[in-house]
Amino acid sequence: MTFSKNIRIIIAVAMSVAAAVSCKKDNSDEEMLPSLGGQLRFEMKSYAFENESITVTPSGVSHPEGRGFGYYWTVSSVTEQNDTTKTESDPVTATGEYTFTTPDSLGTFTVSCTAFASGYYSTSSSRYVTTVNVRESVIDTTLGYAGSFSYFTDPRDNKIYRTVKVGDTEWFSENLAYAGTEDVPTGLPYDNASAMTDIFGLYYTWSEAVSACPDGWRLPDADDWMALANTYVKSGDEMFTDPYGDFAGITGALMVDAKFNSEDNPMWEYWPDVKITNESGLSVLPCGFANITVTPDGKAGYFDTAYRYAAFWTGDENPDENDQAYIRYIYWDAPVMQLSSTPKESFATTVRCVK
Repeated sequence: MTFSKNIRIIIAVAMSVAAAVSCKKDNSDEEMLPSLGGQLRFEMKSYAFENESITVTPSGVSHPEGRGFGYYWTVSSVTEQNDTTKTESDPVTATGEYTFTTPDSLGTFTVSCTAFASGYYSTSSSRYVTTVNVRESVIDTTLGYAGSFSYFTDPRDNKIYRTVKVGDTEWFSENLAYAGTEDVPTGLPYDNASAMTDIFGLYYTWSEAVSACPDGWRLPDADDWMALANTYVKSGDEMFTDPYGDFAGITGALMVDAKFNSEDNPMWEYWPDVKITNESGLSVLPCGFANITVTPDGKAGYFDTAYRYAAFWTGDENPDENDQAYIRYIYWDAPVMQLSSTPKESFATTVRCVK
C-alpha cells in the first residue's frame, strides 16, 4: 500500500460515523431508532512499525437503558471480516479490548471500531495509521553530494549517526534521537509516536536541547550556522556577516530531495526558487516543530508543520526575551534560512550537534 501524492502531513484523524441500522415497516417507511449514549473513542498512535502488535481499548459509549452492548473491529489490509470483541450478552464490565498486528508493508491503513445494540443505531470511530520502517521509509536521494560521510556511535544508547565535515566543523547529518534515561527522559517523537524516533529524530525544548548532545558535541550557535551558510554562498555574492540575519540562497545545499514511504510522496514540496542539491550532505528534512502541552501523563506535542518547515535550535538565548531562544528554520517555498525567536519551553524542535 503506498501513499497518495496529495498526502503531505500524515497525522492520526478521528472520525465518528453513524451507521444506520433500521427496521422496515413497509416499502416506504423506516422506523427511526434511538442512538446509543456518548461518543465512541479509542486512543492509538498515528505511526507504527511493520508487524507491530497493538492493543486498543474503546470507551465513551453507554446504553441508555443500562443494558449490554457490543463492539466489533475492522482493520483495512489486515482483516477480511469484522472481529467482535464484546457482545450484548457479555458483562457490562467487559472492555472490548482488541489486539491486532500491523501490515508487513509500508503505507496507511484504517482501524475502525463499531459499538452496537439491538434496537439502536450503531456508532463507529476510526483512526488512520501509517506503518514505517527505519531503513526504508525515507528514500534518501542525496543529490549532488560528492563528499564522504563519517559515522559516530553515541555511547549513551549506541545509536549510530552519519556525520559530515563542513569547513572546519563536523555536523550531524541526521537529527538527534537521544531519549535520555528512564529516570530523566528527554525529547518527544514526531506525533508522539515512538516508531518515528529513528526517522525524524526527537523534538526537544531548548532546555533539553542544550544538554542533549553527546560528550564532545554541542548545540550549534549563531556563528556556527553563519559559517555553514557562508560555505554555500554563490561565487560573486557577498558573504554573510550578521549571525542573526537571514541567509538567502543557500537552503537547497542543505535540503535533501527525499520521499516518504513511496517515490510518489516527496517530502519537500516543489518550489521553482529552491533547487535542492544537498551539496552539504546535511540531508535536511521538513520535520516541522511541536507546540508543547503538559498533560497528567507528562508532556505531549502538537505537530502540524511537517512537510513545510525544517527547524533547528541554536545555542543562543534572546537577550531581550528571557523566556526565548533562537531557531534557524527553512520554509518549503523560500530559498532563505531564516531566524526566529521562540519560547524555550512551550516549543520543541529538532537538533543537530556539532564539534
